[in-house]
Amino acid sequence: MIKHFKQHWYQYSFMIFFSLLLGCGGLVKLKLPESEALDPDKEWLTLGRNAQHQHYANHNIVPPLEVVWKRGVKSVVTDHPLALGDYIIAPTESGILYMVDYNTGEKIASGKLGHALAASPTIHENLVMYAGLEMGEKTLMGFNLQRAKRLWDESYPHISTTPLVDGERIYFGTNRNRVFGADIETGEKIWEYKTSAAVQSSPAQQSGFLVFGDNHGWLYALDSETGEEKWKVQLEGGIFSHPVLDDLLVYIGTVSGKMHAISLYTGETIWEKAFAGAIFSSPALYNNVLYIGNNAHEVIAMHKETGDIIWKFKTKGIVNTVPLPSPDYLYVSSWDRHLYVLNRFSGEMIFKQQFKRPIKSSPIIYRDYLIVQTANDKLYALANEKILQARRDEE
Repeated sequence: MIKHFKQHWYQYSFMIFFSLLLGCGGLVKLKLPESEALDPDKEWLTLGRNAQHQHYANHNIVPPLEVVWKRGVKSVVTDHPLALGDYIIAPTESGILYMVDYNTGEKIASGKLGHALAASPTIHENLVMYAGLEMGEKTLMGFNLQRAKRLWDESYPHISTTPLVDGERIYFGTNRNRVFGADIETGEKIWEYKTSAAVQSSPAQQSGFLVFGDNHGWLYALDSETGEEKWKVQLEGGIFSHPVLDDLLVYIGTVSGKMHAISLYTGETIWEKAFAGAIFSSPALYNNVLYIGNNAHEVIAMHKETGDIIWKFKTKGIVNTVPLPSPDYLYVSSWDRHLYVLNRFSGEMIFKQQFKRPIKSSPIIYRDYLIVQTANDKLYALANEKILQARRDEE
């Protein structure tokens, strides 16, 4: 009887994680896989999946799709959900963090990180979650997920980007024209850099270069270790999307409707293309092709080396989320309340799913599910009939 009770209490303890969050007491430890078991091509631990923000999936969710589960999330998910182990983590603009069970959609817990989040947190090595708050005095925090313990919090200007984390530092932008590099163990400032305007473009990193834009259209590259400026260039229109990097180039869009490819090492413009609608969406990069949405309701596939257009697809609403490419498909969420599944090579529509409310989060693929959220409403998991039938057979 005692053994039976202990087993059930052990299981239950993981289901009530974050019942009260960060300084509120009553926290419960979260069961997570060992860091050695993490697969960077499966987990979603940071904005755009990696430090280059490339936002891709290495396997398909083959349409037609059906809703497996849905869970109420009463705010807008910042950027896109995160996924780790058996958990889907939904950070929201209201500052509430929701956690649901991957398999069932059952709500595990929700808790208040702070008054507001402008961008998603980052989970580093499946242990510590780093979050930047858009309001309040203590705006940067580190929280150990496995120990359910706040490690530290630090005072900075209001943070308006996703914290980018490497092995030693955390990088983030603020609404007070500053970008910071901070110590990963303490949150204390290591360096700061002054920009010409607020920074809502989350930094990306490649080969020691830290790249981001500001609201006045300046694009910057800093030495990530020292914060020293390597180059900066002014583009036409404010930069609100985050840059996407490969080994040589920076890809970025502006509200003037232009997409740019910039040399990572020199800041030289390699190509630029103009479109009818403002670009708030960030591009996705997969197999040498860029995918981007805009406020003219377009989804565009472009050759990354030349900027040449491969195809365009027209929705009936704004596309300011990041399209998700997989080996054969492109998954696109739109303000027209539809999720579109396109042929990645031709742009032909293969499938669409209508929801009751606009979709303002970027889709992700995690294990067998495609995860997306409709604004101020619900988090959805979708799968194809083959997966659903296999799950029914297991039951």
